[in-house]
Amino acid sequence: MRKNIIAAIFKKEMTDILRDKKTLFMMIILPIIMYPVLILLFSQIMMMSMSCMEQKELMIAFSTKPDHILLDKLENEKKDVGRLKIIEVNDYKKALENREIAAYVKVINSNSAVQYKIYINSSVDDSSTAVNRLERALEEYRRELVEKNVKAAGLNIKEVLEPITYETINIAKDEEMAGYLLGQILPFILIIGVLLGAIYPAIDVMAGEKERGTLETLLTMPISNLELIMGKYLAVSVSAVVTALLNILSIILTLIFVVLGTAVSDELGMVKINAAELIFPLLITLICICMFAMVVAAISMCVCSLAKNFKEAQNYITPIMFGVMIPSYASMIPNVELNGFTAVLPVVNISLLIKSVLTFRYDMVAIAVVLVTNMAFVLLSVLLLSKMFNSEEILFGNGKSFSFLEKRSNIKSGTLPSVSDGVILYAFGLLLLIYVGGVLQVSLKLLGIALTQLVIICLPLVFAYYIKTDFKKVFSLKLPALHHVLGGISLWAGGAVFSLLIGQFILYLFPQNIKVVEALSEALFSESNLFLSLIVVAVLPAICEEVFYRGFLVTAFKGKESNKRAIILSSILFGLMHIDFIRVIPTAILGLTLAYAVCKTGSIIIPMMMHFLNNGFTVITSYYPRSPLGKIYSLIEMDFSHLDLIKLFILISTSILLVFAGMLVLKQKKEVFY
Repeated sequence: MRKNIIAAIFKKEMTDILRDKKTLFMMIILPIIMYPVLILLFSQIMMMSMSCMEQKELMIAFSTKPDHILLDKLENEKKDVGRLKIIEVNDYKKALENREIAAYVKVINSNSAVQYKIYINSSVDDSSTAVNRLERALEEYRRELVEKNVKAAGLNIKEVLEPITYETINIAKDEEMAGYLLGQILPFILIIGVLLGAIYPAIDVMAGEKERGTLETLLTMPISNLELIMGKYLAVSVSAVVTALLNILSIILTLIFVVLGTAVSDELGMVKINAAELIFPLLITLICICMFAMVVAAISMCVCSLAKNFKEAQNYITPIMFGVMIPSYASMIPNVELNGFTAVLPVVNISLLIKSVLTFRYDMVAIAVVLVTNMAFVLLSVLLLSKMFNSEEILFGNGKSFSFLEKRSNIKSGTLPSVSDGVILYAFGLLLLIYVGGVLQVSLKLLGIALTQLVIICLPLVFAYYIKTDFKKVFSLKLPALHHVLGGISLWAGGAVFSLLIGQFILYLFPQNIKVVEALSEALFSESNLFLSLIVVAVLPAICEEVFYRGFLVTAFKGKESNKRAIILSSILFGLMHIDFIRVIPTAILGLTLAYAVCKTGSIIIPMMMHFLNNGFTVITSYYPRSPLGKIYSLIEMDFSHLDLIKLFILISTSILLVFAGMLVLKQKKEVFY
């Protein structure tokens, strides 16, 4: 790559970005004014609202008039707190509903004591305030009566009422308390700010170029696609990073103002903050935000490269915004902390890292994992972007759109599904699995699983019928050769051993998920009928899921004979469809072997056979653990808490040999075993 060319492209894109007033507003004006307005205005409104509620006079009613002592405490609870005014009502329920009173107190007299029942309408703020005042007054009234009775009995009040005393001492520093409060909401605000700073420049340098018709001119220049994309990427990244810096600067200045303003800082516990204690956490936060900005820039450019114009790019970027916003809430979830698992999750790791450094509970190893992970995301995104820029079909919008949006009469016979068709089919399948399949499986168990499988197979068949596709070609309907059968068995055996080892290792790392595995086994094998279980757990998934994944999705993702893309994408989606964290990775590994088999043989019968063998093996070993198959399964089982390295080496070596043997056999063009 030529640095001067990249610099020229970078300068050109930065000039275009800075000319756009909308982008400038999102990058500079919004971060500068948003945080002071949000933080200060929100805190002031909260304080005013709380003060107003405390001073407000509230109406309450009693079933019987209280004595003068309690009445005095209710109507004159505190000088700086609004009074409770007692009125009479005929129907307390109607009065509560109409908000004529904030609370109703029913007095029940008995021989031993007087009981007070407080009725409220919890959907009304005044009721909550009234309850707090009533409880404080009644508690003081109760204590005064107790003290009077104890004193009348000639006992020592302190010895009787306070035989023990306790005190809670908070050892947290003001910096830690402030960091804890900021760590709840600050990650979300920063991530959204960075997202806004990256989106508009990305839309402009990608879809904007297409809409203005200047992209073709750039591509005719004597520069490589990689140089072009790097110049554009650096411009968007700088825009996102600058936005991140402005976000942080604006927040710091706002916090300084808050600390100096004692009225607000008292409420937040930020009176005596040592600014030096926050330097390192803020520095780590700055580095992480900049890394995240580069990731968002690359992803935004990838998505915007698919759009033909500015408006279409805005529509495409909406799912990305939701995909980033939802994980950024991780910092607000209690007991979710940065660890070995969360450190590799996109967006979640940034959110939790900011939270951890602000609360002074950061782990340098976890920080390193987050930085390395985000650097890997940046490299992968840039690599994907460069690949997309080499596709004329993507750049100039010649690809097919969603076929289901076309009228069936306008669709040509023999149309093959596109990548977008595969994505939308998967989205429909996932939604039906969550909302329909979940209900069916919980309520009907095995029957529900069978009905879910029927839903899975109906989707691709109906879709294929609608787009008038070639069923034989899309679903790879042809008889396999004998050596393909043998190769498929070998490939399945190797893949099954490896996926089982991975699943056991994940369960060792996250033993709390053992309950999920046990619940799944109970749901699948609760029936005593082995034949019924084989039909529902082995036969139906082998047919229905293979038609969905290795049939429709693999064909949709192939494009122009892009088998590698089809194998990888369909396998990842196959794993994600199983939802359970323990099963995602092992299932995706098994999906790789199934997709490879259908791509090499051209017959969906081979992955169907492999899928049946895999699920059938699980069913039989569950019903007959002491059978020969059960003994084979026990040999494959690995106890990672007491690791046997020799056994692990043998299992991994066997798995690799079986996989490679199966791959070699499946590659054969001729029938070598006849």
